[in-house]
Amino acid sequence: MALEPPLPLTNPRAVRTRRALYDAAARLFVEQGYEDTTMAEIAAAAGTSRRTAFNHFPNKGDIPMVWVRQMADRALGEIADAPCGDVVDRIHGYFRVISRSVEAEPELSRQMMLGWTAALGPALYESQLLADVTPLLQQAQDDGQIPRDVDIAVAARALSDVLQGAVFRWVREPGTDLGDRVDSAIALVLRAVAAQTPGS
Repeated sequence: MALEPPLPLTNPRAVRTRRALYDAAARLFVEQGYEDTTMAEIAAAAGTSRRTAFNHFPNKGDIPMVWVRQMADRALGEIADAPCGDVVDRIHGYFRVISRSVEAEPELSRQMMLGWTAALGPALYESQLLADVTPLLQQAQDDGQIPRDVDIAVAARALSDVLQGAVFRWVREPGTDLGDRVDSAIALVLRAVAAQTPGS
């Protein structure tokens, strides 16, 4: 079992409807909590029918998946627009953007994480970020920044797990600095990955 973010839309009206539903859900999650918000309430707040809401989001747990994908897309956009730097720096920047996005809207982020946990949770979840991080790591390996004997799939999962663990701790400990935690942990993993040598 795996929840995936809804497929991209091309119809402008459908795009507007999904955006309205997402925005309504985000607002309601902050106001009354993920658990206490129903799809019927989300539909009403978005000015559409419950059936339409379920057409866009078959499960309420799909909404946190969109939240993650939006942050990841923003991070990809920022590192693509950044001045030229090595790939490892871009990977580090990707995680910095995500942690800043989480901290920028703390209550929304907490509710989305609670919703994600209720809908699926870490035991069954395959991180959406792997699709972003894996090709970056592969590029770094191709460029010689990461040794050839490093398993890129393992490295990508380690980085994703570090972010996930840091965000969970941040949810449990309001008021702590997520950015510093993520930054130092990601740096530690990247240093370890880059320091590997053949035969180690």
